[in-house]
Amino acid sequence: MDNYLEIYEHWYPRSYGLNDYPTECHVTYSGAERKALFEKLTGPQQALVNQQRKYEVRSLFLQKQYLQTSDWEFVALNIDDEFERGVHSQLKCACGRPLKYQFVIESKLKQQEIRLGIQHFKDHLGISQQVAEEIKKGVAHVDLALDELLWLTEKGIPFPEDLWQRYVFAYYRNNTLRRPLSLNQRLGERVVRFREAKMPLFIGDYLSVVTEINQVDREVFDRQEKNFLADKKVFEAYLKDFQQDIQAPIYLERKFWGRKLTDFIQLERYGTETYEEAKERYFDDLLSFLLVLKEPTKVARKIHSFELFHQKKYGGAELIRFIIEKYQHYQFTQNFFLAIPKVYRVGIRKAIQRKQKK
Repeated sequence: MDNYLEIYEHWYPRSYGLNDYPTECHVTYSGAERKALFEKLTGPQQALVNQQRKYEVRSLFLQKQYLQTSDWEFVALNIDDEFERGVHSQLKCACGRPLKYQFVIESKLKQQEIRLGIQHFKDHLGISQQVAEEIKKGVAHVDLALDELLWLTEKGIPFPEDLWQRYVFAYYRNNTLRRPLSLNQRLGERVVRFREAKMPLFIGDYLSVVTEINQVDREVFDRQEKNFLADKKVFEAYLKDFQQDIQAPIYLERKFWGRKLTDFIQLERYGTETYEEAKERYFDDLLSFLLVLKEPTKVARKIHSFELFHQKKYGGAELIRFIIEKYQHYQFTQNFFLAIPKVYRVGIRKAIQRKQKK
């Protein structure tokens, strides 16, 4: 069995066992209580809550397909958290009426944007009163879900740093498996945003992270792979980079765990060239370019030219930019290879071996 968990416990004896974290929340706040608790949050935390609210409402519109048969599409939901009926309002309907919730929609045909309250939203789009009520309930339900975050912060529950480190360690180990699991990068990106805001995680997200950690542990145990890179300095560099890397397009577009080169780029074959021969040519060319970067002269121009060439011939501009940046920082060290997709890790290493044999 892989002893990577024993190694983690040896490296970090104080954080091996996770601290207690709530596993359920049944609180529902009134509008006044919600407003008071929201005002206690820091600026970044308030921004995160508003961003989460808008994301959930947008997801509601996409899931329910409220505007599918119209020319209009949902753009955003603006919220005035300081709204007091008849006293204060920063948002208005197109008719001039003050609003707490302002729906922003845009015409796909005319590229025209309008801002409406729920009543004129209903009238403008010709939707039924039943659908309008469903939308209002959906928006209210989003607020109820966000009460969980307000409750956690009010109880003084911090962002779980112990879970974060253990989570990144699972990613680190997963990256060295022969067939890495396709982990949920969206979950990872969301955890990063909450960490940046110093906000406790939704209980559901906390449990989802624990589940992913357990999946990696189980995979390591079942496969009995003994290829773990037990280097604390390498892991801590990986840990430091992870918060930025998980937000890179290669992760967000869910391509990182691709298992063949054509999951990343368009690979054309020349003449009677086989796929394997085309793949070797591609990685030999990429290796040659990376080696050129060791020469300090005109590096920016070389990179710009290669990126243009790569985009025109293969696509994957953001991917190749990510790989180049990692190479410039780490050269051909373990942290370079751990940071890039396994297809590229294996391909570049084989290209190095071919070059050494010549």
